[in-house]
Amino acid sequence: MSFTPGQLLFYGGLLGIAVTLVATIIVIVVLSGSRKRLRRKLNEEYGISPK
Repeated sequence: MSFTPGQLLFYGGLLGIAVTLVATIIVIVVLSGSRKRLRRKLNEEYGISPK
């Protein structure tokens, strides 16, 4: 199965979008967990709760 250059760009772009979406979801999950830990630590150490 051979692709034309236009098809390679099209499907390559779709693949790039999919990879970026998955990476974005992973980053959001990791950062939200870090945010919760940081808020908890700040509250324990300084007694403040950031907005």
